[in-house]
Amino acid sequence: MTRGCVADAASSADLRLPRETETWPEFDLACRVEEHDDGVECTVYPADADEETLVTTWLTAADDAFVDVETVR
Repeated sequence: MTRGCVADAASSADLRLPRETETWPEFDLACRVEEHDDGVECTVYPADADEETLVTTWLTAADDAFVDVETVR
């Protein structure tokens, strides 16, 4: 089963806190959740990525990397 989603996110390229006159860059991210026999993976990538960019610009998390939001609160 595959599901998709789109979210806005700030770049982690510059980890400084912004000054009042600075703003974090904004861009759209897409994600793909895939369920396999051995677990779930979620891959996040730039929503406007072309084929060449998709080869190098993505982040994948396995099911043991996810936590329930109520557990974290």
